[in-house]
Amino acid sequence: MLHGVDVASFQGSPGSWASAAGAIVWAGVKLTELQPKGVKYLNPDAKVDMDWLHANGKGRVAYLFGHPSVSATDTVDYFLQELNHIGLYDSDAVALDLEVTDGLAAADVAKWGADVQSQLKTRLGRSPLLYTFIDFANEGNCAGLGDYPLWIADPSHPAGHPEVPKPWTKWAIHQYGTSNNIDLDVADYSSLSAMVAALGKPNPPEPVLKNLGGDSSSIAATEWGNGQIVVAGIGTDSYVYRTTYSSAGWSAWVKVSPTTAKGSVALISSGTGAGSLFYIETSGQTVQMTTSNYGDSWS
Repeated sequence: MLHGVDVASFQGSPGSWASAAGAIVWAGVKLTELQPKGVKYLNPDAKVDMDWLHANGKGRVAYLFGHPSVSATDTVDYFLQELNHIGLYDSDAVALDLEVTDGLAAADVAKWGADVQSQLKTRLGRSPLLYTFIDFANEGNCAGLGDYPLWIADPSHPAGHPEVPKPWTKWAIHQYGTSNNIDLDVADYSSLSAMVAALGKPNPPEPVLKNLGGDSSSIAATEWGNGQIVVAGIGTDSYVYRTTYSSAGWSAWVKVSPTTAKGSVALISSGTGAGSLFYIETSGQTVQMTTSNYGDSWS
């Protein structure tokens, strides 16, 4: 288990809480709280807290406090606005603190929570934690959220042995007590790297670059930020062919050049799916072809 704490503006900057926190491996930091009637709370110490954690090699969990009576999209937008200001690493985790109903029915609270979590997962590329407490979950306010890792507040049980409410069957983080005005937690991971692997942004699958077929005499390759790869080469018939790699695997080789080529090809990727392919015609002229869909088609 990995010891950590969670802090907000109440604790001040790390100069106020770091020594009291002790030998922690990670910490959660409250960033935002979009309240009813448009009231906005921003933790003024959030950036210095997060920067201190990064500089000292600690794991970081950025979280927002949720109000189900407020737009889920506005809630996420406000959180991401501050998160973008602070800077987000692939190793960072994020979380929704869901512990108030704002007078809504349990089913509506759970639906709102699912909307926020889905947006966080889609927009940040990692599975967000759900922080809550036992009675709140048992009232049905977290129904349908069991696929998200649980950060459970349960001070009635010793560290690492929390009660796990439905719909969960296991826990990820246990907030088990308070000391020196700081909430104390343990994370159920063997190491910080294991915690990062579970809660941070997953690494894209490694492509298997062998047995791609084709009969090219020379090849070039490029890759976009989303992991899509294109490989191009000159076939034995002297035309340029390409194959692409995506989450679906490698595609078949497809002829893309309208004229024959000699020598070798060059590839450049840029922007969102944009790229250029260059080859020399057998006549000696240089040709540029472009793509706007990650190398699926060229013109």
